[in-house]
Amino acid sequence: MFTKPDKWNELGPDEKIKLRLDHWEDPDGVVFESPEAEAKYKKKIKLFRDAYEMKNTSRVPCIPGVGGYVLRRAGISEYDALYDKKNYIQPVIDFNKKFDPDSAIMGMGLPGKILDIIDYRIYRWAGHGLPKDNAIQMVEGEYMKADEYPDLLSDPTGFWLHTYLPRVCGACAPLAKTPNFPLLQEIVNVGGAILPLGMPDVQEMLKKLMKAGSMAVQLMMNGMELGKQLSCMGFPSAGLGGGAFCKAPFDQIGDTLRGTKGMIMDMYRQPYNVLAACDKMLEISLRDAIKTCDTLGSPFAMFPLHKGADGFMSQEQFEKFYWPTLKAFMEGLNEEGIIPLLFAEGSYNNRLETIADYPRARSIWYFDRTDMRLAKKILGDVACIQGNVPSSMMQAASVDRLKAYCEELLEIFADDGGFILANGCNVDKTTDEHVRVMIEVVRQQ
Repeated sequence: MFTKPDKWNELGPDEKIKLRLDHWEDPDGVVFESPEAEAKYKKKIKLFRDAYEMKNTSRVPCIPGVGGYVLRRAGISEYDALYDKKNYIQPVIDFNKKFDPDSAIMGMGLPGKILDIIDYRIYRWAGHGLPKDNAIQMVEGEYMKADEYPDLLSDPTGFWLHTYLPRVCGACAPLAKTPNFPLLQEIVNVGGAILPLGMPDVQEMLKKLMKAGSMAVQLMMNGMELGKQLSCMGFPSAGLGGGAFCKAPFDQIGDTLRGTKGMIMDMYRQPYNVLAACDKMLEISLRDAIKTCDTLGSPFAMFPLHKGADGFMSQEQFEKFYWPTLKAFMEGLNEEGIIPLLFAEGSYNNRLETIADYPRARSIWYFDRTDMRLAKKILGDVACIQGNVPSSMMQAASVDRLKAYCEELLEIFADDGGFILANGCNVDKTTDEHVRVMIEVVRQQ
């Protein structure tokens, strides 16, 4: 938990960021297992802080995105990772001890039993629509119809409860019957408003949600305990996890409501509604992200950026539909001392000039396929840059080729700091040799 000091509102964004980073460096409740573990933790934190603050440091830090491989190498299948959460803790601990990464590698795992209970329909996963050796696959669809923007804009919570969730969660279909709670204003309204909660199908839904909620609480506690245990061993969490999970407002509409086809059409047919919906989602999401970072004590908010990539929309569309609310989201986080970590999936070569219009050392740009020489030239004085080792190399290239690519990246960023070596996206299949090369190449600088 991060407790804001007196006169917090009188501080500027950079002062607030520093205070949150200080708290991250000296976390609550962490009792190191040895003086050596504490020294290791502090040393690793300094590497990342220097990178975030765009200072020269002793060496570049490295975060290999191998969460899925952590479990696979221990013989834990995608199905087991989804459905048996007890068996992954020791393999994660063993992996971190063996490879000594700069940031704790937690392993990947989704709550299969919870997804089963609520009958989640936006994804297929191992044992539920996919073979047991496959992890997840999104199912695109128009889960909000083209003519439902007014419903979303007038009452987002009501739309989610009564329309969206019944469509994407089979167990939540009875939510369509639940009360419109703002109408519960006088004693004469109470009986009629509460009546749907007595219906058998609604009560059965509530039982399922309570069961799923209890499981979610336990999973959260297990994850927090594992993260704390790794911290006590000297491994800070500096990757994509550990903070608030956010999405660009445009992606919130395009990914899980309208779908790719629907969103493309909406930009032409009803651009005013797209822009209004992005503004509405920004207002809701910013408050929640700040609250999450306060609760977790994390200075970071991670954004997987999907539909802003070069291949999805034109530069004109990016500057009209995508960037304004994403930038406002970033600025709102900065105002509360939170650093956005922007995972730019795909290529952002055409976006670099636009995103470079931002204050120095207040963001982290994690690139997947962006030209890193170009990124260094345009963004190198603005933001910490992370990436972009091709994940295909982690799976299919020789270790010599992988090492050469990493060394080339280190050469590009050698002079100025502000760089974190990482692969473009998480991988499930690689080898110990590939992981070791990626971790050790930065230590040979």
